[in-house]
Amino acid sequence: MKRKIMGVVAAGTLMTAGFAVASDMTAADAQQALSAAKTAMAKTSAVHYLWLSTPKIYKEAVAADKAGKYDEAVVKAKHAEELAHLAYAQGEAQAKKYGVKLTDQGVQFN
Repeated sequence: MKRKIMGVVAAGTLMTAGFAVASDMTAADAQQALSAAKTAMAKTSAVHYLWLSTPKIYKEAVAADKAGKYDEAVVKAKHAEELAHLAYAQGEAQAKKYGVKLTDQGVQFN
């Protein structure tokens, strides 16, 4: 299980590194990235498993977008999205390990 989670984290790190080289982003690119991050965060938050750092990074992305720093906004939004996906995967792994379900009411016993 640890190997699987570490693989996901490594893949996320590589993906995030790929976004860091992006340049010449537009406002539309930033809005698309922010929307994807917000959707991923909502899914993870719905099962009460959102990591505390994710909303902070998302807020930084929104601030960068408002300041017209679209490259930075895209990178931070993609980072927030990836963190949300990783948190959800961790929640699913933990739920499976302990024989419980993740629901919109939080963790429920089977």
